[in-house]
Amino acid sequence: MQSFMANRSLSFKLALVCWVPVLALLVISLHDFHSEYRSWQKARAIEEVLAVAPTLSELVHNLQRERGVSAGYVGSGGSSFGENLADLRAATDAQIDGHLTDISVMGSALDFAGFTAPFDRAAERLQQLDGMRTRVDGLDVEVSELAEFYTTTIAELLAAIENMKFAVDSTDTLRPINAYVNLLHAKEQAGLERAMGSVGFSSGRFLLDTYERFLSLIANQELLLAHFSNHAPSEALVLLNNHQNSQAEKQVRVYRDIAKAAPFGTSVAGVSASDWWAASTSRIDALYAIEKRLSQSLHAQAQADAQNAFLSLAYLATLLSLLILGATITSIWVYREIQPPIARIIKSMRAWSEDREVPDLEEADRQDGIGELARTFNELRTRLEWNRVKDEERTTRERAQTREMKLLSDLNEWLQSSTSTHELYEMIGTFMTKMLPNCSGSVYVYSNSRDVLDGTCSWNGGVLHEHIRPGDCWSLRRGRGYSYRSQDIKFACEHTKPHDESPYTCLPILAHGETVGMMHLTPYGNISEEDFFENFRVAQLAAEQISLAIANSKMRDQLHQQSIRDPLTGLYNRRHFIDALRLRLEQSKRSGQPFALVSIDVDHFKRFNDNHGHDAGDMVLRAVGSTLEKECDGDEIPCRLGGEELMLLLPGADVSQAEKRAEHIRAAIERISVRYGEKNLPKVTISVGISVFPDHGSIPQDLMKVADDALYTSKANGRNQVTVACLSDEADASTAVDFEKVRQELGERKEQNRRSGDQQ
Repeated sequence: MQSFMANRSLSFKLALVCWVPVLALLVISLHDFHSEYRSWQKARAIEEVLAVAPTLSELVHNLQRERGVSAGYVGSGGSSFGENLADLRAATDAQIDGHLTDISVMGSALDFAGFTAPFDRAAERLQQLDGMRTRVDGLDVEVSELAEFYTTTIAELLAAIENMKFAVDSTDTLRPINAYVNLLHAKEQAGLERAMGSVGFSSGRFLLDTYERFLSLIANQELLLAHFSNHAPSEALVLLNNHQNSQAEKQVRVYRDIAKAAPFGTSVAGVSASDWWAASTSRIDALYAIEKRLSQSLHAQAQADAQNAFLSLAYLATLLSLLILGATITSIWVYREIQPPIARIIKSMRAWSEDREVPDLEEADRQDGIGELARTFNELRTRLEWNRVKDEERTTRERAQTREMKLLSDLNEWLQSSTSTHELYEMIGTFMTKMLPNCSGSVYVYSNSRDVLDGTCSWNGGVLHEHIRPGDCWSLRRGRGYSYRSQDIKFACEHTKPHDESPYTCLPILAHGETVGMMHLTPYGNISEEDFFENFRVAQLAAEQISLAIANSKMRDQLHQQSIRDPLTGLYNRRHFIDALRLRLEQSKRSGQPFALVSIDVDHFKRFNDNHGHDAGDMVLRAVGSTLEKECDGDEIPCRLGGEELMLLLPGADVSQAEKRAEHIRAAIERISVRYGEKNLPKVTISVGISVFPDHGSIPQDLMKVADDALYTSKANGRNQVTVACLSDEADASTAVDFEKVRQELGERKEQNRRSGDQQ
C-alpha cells in the first residue's frame, strides 16, 4: 500500500482525500433515494389509473344513453324516442375513436389480467357495434337482445374500471376510488331502471318480471349510493346531497311511488313514458356530473401527489448530484491546479527546443512557484516570438519591394518597347492592375493644346472622363500629389464630383520638369483608408516610369508626324503616300475590293507665284490642303507629292464613287476664298484625274501614271474639271491629247517650284 501511494502523483492523493467523505455520504443517501423512488412510482401508478378511468366512464355513459334511446326506438316501432339517435351514435364513435384507442396498458400499472381481460372483451364487443346499429335501424332486433348487447358491453367496461383499484396500494386513494366505482354502478342501475320504467309506462302497466326488476334496480341503487356515501370525499357528498334534494330527483321519486302503488298488471296510465324518460335521464345526467367532478378531483389529487413525490425525489437526486458534482469539481480543480500546468510547461519547453511555435502559459498569473516558472518561460517565449515577427516583417517588406521593383522594371521595359500611344496606354492599365491591385485608377494626359487633359486608360473599374480641365484637379494646380481625407483640411477636386466623401489620391505625372498628365486613384475592394494611402509611394514610382514613357511616346509621335507630313500643308508627304498605296494594293488584291487614286493639280499656280509672290502661292497651297483635310473621311489619305501636285487615295471606291468624291472636292476648293494682305486672291480651281484599281493597273506606278494622264486630259480640256481615265481599248484617236506638250509645260513649272522651295 505504501509503495502504491508512493508511485501516485500528488493530484491523485489530493483527489482521494476529497472523495472518501463523499463516498460515505453517498452510501447513506442511497437508502433514502430508493424509498423516495418507490413512493414516486406508486404515485405515478395512481395517476395513471385515475387518468384512464374517466375515459372509460365517459364511454360507459355514452353507451348507456345510446342503449336507452335505441331500445325506445325499437320498442316504439321506429318512432323518435327521447334524444336524437344519430347524435348519440356520433358521440359514442367519437369517444371510441378519440380516446379508447389511445389507452395503452403495455408496460403500465394497468398491465394485469384483472384489467386487460374485461377491457379486451369490451373492445371486441365494440367492434360489433356497427352491426347492432344496422339491425336497430332496420327494426331487426328484439329489445331484450339489444339491451343484452349493450348491457354486457357496459358491464365489461365497468368490470375493467372496478378492477383498476387492484393497481392501487394506497388506502387513502383506494377509498375514493371505491366510491367512484359504486357511483358508476349506481348510474348503470339507474340506466336499467330508466329502461324498465319506459317499458312499463309506455304499455300503461307493469308486468310481473318488469315490476320486480324495476323494484330490484331501485334497491340496488340505494345500496350503491349508501356505499358511495361511506367512502366518498366531502365535496362529492355535498354534490350528491344537492342532487337528492333537486326537483329532478323528486320527480323520479314521484314516478317511482306511482309505479310501486300500482301492483303488476294495474294501470299506470297517469304517467307517460316520455315524462318518465325525461325525468330519469335528468337524474342520470346529474349522477354523471357528480361522477365527472369526482374523477376530476381524484385525478387532480393524484397528479398533485405524483408531483410532490417527484419533487421529493428530484430534491434528493439534486442533493446527491450536487454532492457528486462538488466532489468532482474539487477533484478536477486539484488536478488542474498541479498536474496540467506542469505538463504544459514541459510541453512548451520541448516545443521551444524543437524550434516550433510556443504557446503562452496561463499559469503566469499564479503567485506560487508554478507561476514564477511560467512567467520566466513566457518572457523567453515573448522575446523569441518578437524576433521571429520582426524577421517575418522584414522578409515580407523585402519581398514586396522586390516584387515592386520587378514590376517597375517590367513596366519600364514594356513601356519603352511600345510603338504607339494606344499600345502604351493599354500596357499602363495592365501593369497598374498588378502593381496596385487594391486600387482603382485612371490616367489623364495633356492634349497637344494643353488646355485639357484627355482620359487615356483606367483599371479595376476606375472612372475615366473623356476630358478634364487642368484647374479641376488640386494636384495639377499645386504641382504635387494630393490625397483627399488624409488630412484635416480637405477639398474635393472638380473632376471627382459628385463626390461621396470616399478617399482618393491624385498624382501629377512629371517628365523632364514638365507636367504631362495626372494619375487618379481610389480604393478598390475591402481596403481600409490607411492601407489605401500606403500605396502612395508605389504610385509615385509608377508615375515616374509612366511619365518618361509618355514623354518619349509623344516625342516619337511628333517625329513620326514630321517624317510623314508635309510642313507647308499638313498633308501626308510623298513617302508616306507611297507606303500607304502599296499597303492598300496588297489588301485589295487579297480582298478583291477596288480603290481609286485622285491626282490633283492647282490650276494656273504659276500665276499666283508670278503675280502675287511665293508667299501667296504658299497660302493657296495651305488653303487647298486644309480643304482636302476637312473633306476627307477617316480612311481617305490626302497627300502633297510636290509643288502644287496633290493626290488622294480613296479605299473601297469604284469608278462612280471616285468620280463623285472628286467632283465634291473640286467644288469645295472652288468655293474657297484666299485673302492675301488686304485683298483676295483670284479664285482657286483644280484639275483632277482618276484611276481605279484594278481597271487601270495593278502596280503603283501604272495607277499613278494613268491618274496623271487623266489629270493632263482635264488640263487640256480647259482645267477645273474631273476626268476619269479610260481603258486602253476605249481610247479614241480622234480626241487624242498632246500629252508631251502638257507634260513639258507642267514639268517646267514643277522644276521652277522646286527651285523656289530650295531657295526658301
